[in-house]
Amino acid sequence: MTTPTMQKGKGQQQQQRPRSFLVGTQDVIEGNDHDVTYTATAAQNGTPWPLQATGWLRGLYLLCTGTGLTAGTVAADAPFNIFSNIELDDVNNEAIFGPFDGYSAFLTNKYGGYHFADDPATQSTFALSGTTTTNNFTFVLYIPLEIVARDPIGPVASVNNTASLTLKYSLNATATVFATPTGTLAVRVRGTQDFYWEPRKADKQGRPISPEPPASGTTQYWTQGSYPIAGAGLINAQLITGLGYPFREYLWISRDNTGSRATGETNWPDPLIGLKFEANMLLSQLPKTLWANIMSRAYGYTSGTADTRGAGLLVGKENGVYTLNFNDDFFLNKPGGETRRSYLVTSPGSNFIFNGSFAGAGNLYSLVNYIAPGGGANARGNTAALTGGQ
Repeated sequence: MTTPTMQKGKGQQQQQRPRSFLVGTQDVIEGNDHDVTYTATAAQNGTPWPLQATGWLRGLYLLCTGTGLTAGTVAADAPFNIFSNIELDDVNNEAIFGPFDGYSAFLTNKYGGYHFADDPATQSTFALSGTTTTNNFTFVLYIPLEIVARDPIGPVASVNNTASLTLKYSLNATATVFATPTGTLAVRVRGTQDFYWEPRKADKQGRPISPEPPASGTTQYWTQGSYPIAGAGLINAQLITGLGYPFREYLWISRDNTGSRATGETNWPDPLIGLKFEANMLLSQLPKTLWANIMSRAYGYTSGTADTRGAGLLVGKENGVYTLNFNDDFFLNKPGGETRRSYLVTSPGSNFIFNGSFAGAGNLYSLVNYIAPGGGANARGNTAALTGGQ
């Protein structure tokens, strides 16, 4: 039996499915948007950077250089802790990225899965010295908005100069970055936008092109929470940061009561008794050496030396930092090689329990990357739009 075909009425035309947003646009990297130099002897607020309308914003580059010291010993978390706070606010003055310090911003780059070479501390332009007066430090941080470039998912519309996104930051005192410094540190911060221009309406053959990325309105957030550790012993902590949204990544940072990560590894639970979500275990009886090995396999950070800093060096783990990834289900099982199908979908009242015995007092910080699917509050747990309904 022959299957009947649908006949179109007179004057009817078949509606064409629009081609990908990427067909009609190109990526643009536009510098000279923000360029301010500070004398960083004392802590101070930076000049806010209201972003000019561009199109669809993928992210921001911050090129940071420090010059002028003739002596100084590099302190922990340097040079990224020159920032005491970084925060990117949306048009409603709500934080998309942050607020947290420069070291946490560095971790979002090193472990976020946004580039081929992720670690800012070992890239070719990185420098860190308390005695090289012409280059005490050079580093580049990336503030990510786009989640996946392949589709793309997550670029933020930046089309209105009267209601713009704004980057806010503040600087630490010089002595936070370099112990016993001599000389005057000048810190220069240059901002560059990475964006897509508004796409063409049709291709050369007249076929329509989508005017916006898939799941338009989808936004990723990076935020931080903390849980106090009163002393050596067992904690059974309900983690609440970011609950109610799909988790893309979850990072933990162990610091002692002085804020140092120096004992982050020795204090870390070994094994972790469990990480429980609702009625199921995500991690159970996990030795910290195995956890570090799993991270090394996922990211390719294979050096046995923690806190690696230096251009071209083999990358190592960060002291006292452990990660859990929900974005490594596709290419090479590497974080960032993702289909968005494996995000951990949570509810505001979800049980998310961290259970382990720490060897000393301090704070357990959580650095959480969660996704708000386009469609407003009613769609925040619905990831179907992120995967084409699959």
